[in-house]
Amino acid sequence: MTSTQTNSDTITQTKILSTQPQPNPFRIHALERTDHAMQVWLFSGLFWLTIAMIIGIIGAVKLFYPEFLQSIPALAYGRLRPVHVNIGIFGFMSMGYLGAAFYMVPRLTQAPLFSETLGALTAWGWNFNLLGGCLAIMMGFSKGKEYSEIPFPFDMGFGLLEIAVAGNIFSTFVQRREQRLYVSLWYILLAIIPFPIYYTLGNANRFSGVEDAIVNWFYSHNLFGIWLTTLGLATLYYIVPKQVKKPLYSHTISFVGFWTLAAFYPWNGGHHVIWGPVPMWVMSASVTASLAMFVPVFATIVNFGGTALGALSVLKTDVSYRFSILAYLGYAGASLWGSSLAIMSFNAKIHFTYMTIAHVHLGFLGFGIAGLVAFTYFYLEKSRKLSYSQSLAEWHFWLTVLGIVGYVASMAAIGLIEGNEWEMGNSPTGTMMLRTPYNIVRAISGGMLLVGQSVFLWNIWQTLTTSTESAEKSLVPENSQN
Repeated sequence: MTSTQTNSDTITQTKILSTQPQPNPFRIHALERTDHAMQVWLFSGLFWLTIAMIIGIIGAVKLFYPEFLQSIPALAYGRLRPVHVNIGIFGFMSMGYLGAAFYMVPRLTQAPLFSETLGALTAWGWNFNLLGGCLAIMMGFSKGKEYSEIPFPFDMGFGLLEIAVAGNIFSTFVQRREQRLYVSLWYILLAIIPFPIYYTLGNANRFSGVEDAIVNWFYSHNLFGIWLTTLGLATLYYIVPKQVKKPLYSHTISFVGFWTLAAFYPWNGGHHVIWGPVPMWVMSASVTASLAMFVPVFATIVNFGGTALGALSVLKTDVSYRFSILAYLGYAGASLWGSSLAIMSFNAKIHFTYMTIAHVHLGFLGFGIAGLVAFTYFYLEKSRKLSYSQSLAEWHFWLTVLGIVGYVASMAAIGLIEGNEWEMGNSPTGTMMLRTPYNIVRAISGGMLLVGQSVFLWNIWQTLTTSTESAEKSLVPENSQN
């Protein structure tokens, strides 16, 4: 070998070594398995999904049978409802979709996660913080404001933990090897960067009266739109092209949808105080921004529709893709429904009715659960190369669809009835008796959803444990079995 060749090889090796990730002080080697952090986040989200649904069904039963478990103060409806809501937001949706983000970011950046250890530790911290906050509410220590009931110090715990999560993801993004930015990365960055700002505003308790109402709805609407919705859309943008084995229909349209959502959604919260004692400009600005949301929603409809075009055969055979389509329909329906609720004349009729409950749960159930389930099936099948039970997955899908339809339809129907009754001058007290059969349908639909998700979790558990046992058996030498 010549000296020239030796020098050339040395230079090449130096270049290769310089591109390798540098030692990270935040890593504990025992926890640095690939995707360890995302698994803790994802499976924690699925655990909280089950807890949220059980509490939701108990609350639904109490609406037509108030004496149910009423002798236990911690299980009173006024305490269970905020627990159910906060688990839905910070439990299953936040943790589940952050799990998806921890999966997507390393693959889209072509760089290892900055710290699997930090990711896993923040997930466990998030779990214990949520548990503490929910137990505090059940003991009567609620702050009493919608979507910010969790008391101190658990409320600030989420803010600090999210900063750690954002630092982990953003550090991975900075170290990326792939310079092109796929749209999912844009949505993930939009989710994690502004969160501490509006979360701190919503939980600071520094406002009162009308100002407090305006700030609270600014916070809560960004919690849904800029935190949860963007994480969900990032997930769908990632998995749908892979499911149909086609490129995204249009990157240009995806960025139109992204930037218009980022521009309009933060100002939507004011439509919750329409006809309230707030300045007219607040109402007008919010109504305008809410109606402008038709632009990003339509862009998403066109993009996903174009990507899915011609993939009917995949829809028939791939349950994961079917859940993706369900999530996409849930997103489009809930978003367009929410924009229509901002129309002032319509808002005056149905704002305080069950129509609002129907709208929110179409987003949570149709978009939130369906998208997270689609990602979980996708992860097992495409990444882990595991085969789950197709028959159980079919049961899961149809129980979920029937549960969503029954829940949303029953709440929308009684909401329209209530609005018409109030518009005619009938007392709200009189319409409460009309709710009973619809609340029963609501509870039954919730039961179907719980059964469906239980089938799903059993399917996932069996798939994972069976694969683990098979792997362990394959490592045992043949002569050791004699």
